[in-house]
Amino acid sequence: MKRTVPRLEGPAKAVAKGELIGLPVRVVGSSDPTLVGLSGIVVDETLRTLVVRRPDGRESRLGKRESAFEFTTERGAVRVVGAGIEFRSEDRTKKVKG
Repeated sequence: MKRTVPRLEGPAKAVAKGELIGLPVRVVGSSDPTLVGLSGIVVDETLRTLVVRRPDGRESRLGKRESAFEFTTERGAVRVVGAGIEFRSEDRTKKVKG
């Protein structure tokens, strides 16, 4: 069964097509309410997850599909729906819909 990928527009599309590793990120929505507010730096990415290093040094693996993220870029904060970036990092630049 083919899944529906949400369309990303404007700054969200630009962030999704770029490199996420190294960007500051905060969870702004999640199916797990205990993750909302978690923040740190993206240190790794897989097809379905982001690994975030928190300020205390611990790492958390977050599901992309279940979450919404706010990435901090040079242009400010950009909100991205996790399901819209659920691709391998090397495929994301070609597959992000906008």
